[in-house]
Amino acid sequence: MTQTDLIVLAGSAAVVLLMIGVAAALGFYQTARLDEAELARLAAAEGAKIDAVVVDAKGKSALARLAGGKLLVARVMADGVSARVAASDALKLRVSGGRLRIGFVDLGFAPLSLSLKHGIPDWLGIIAVGDKS
Repeated sequence: MTQTDLIVLAGSAAVVLLMIGVAAALGFYQTARLDEAELARLAAAEGAKIDAVVVDAKGKSALARLAGGKLLVARVMADGVSARVAASDALKLRVSGGRLRIGFVDLGFAPLSLSLKHGIPDWLGIIAVGDKS
C-alpha cells in the first residue's frame, strides 16, 4: 500500500465512524420493547383480547394467543412495533432448545425466533411442533 492508499483508507474509516455516530445520536437504534401491556394494546386495535403471552427474553418479539383462537405475532422494528394477527394454521411453530421459531405460510412477514426464558407454556406446547422440554 502506498501512503496515498493509507490516507484514503483512514479518511474512509473516519467518515464511516462519523456516520455511525450521527445515526446513534439521532436515535437509529431499537428502543421499543414488547410487554403484555403493549400486546394488549395491539390486540385491542384488532378488536381482540389476549388469553396468553410469550415474550422473547430481550423483549424484541412476542407471540400472544387471542380470545378467538387466533395468534398475534409482534416484533420490534426500529422504534416501533410491527404486528400480525393470523390463524394458528397460517403459522409454522417449531420449538427446539428453548427457542420458538415462527414461520408464516404466506412469507409476507419474515420468520421470527424467540428465546424463551421461562420454558414452553402448556398452551404453546399444544400447537407447536418439536422438543417441548
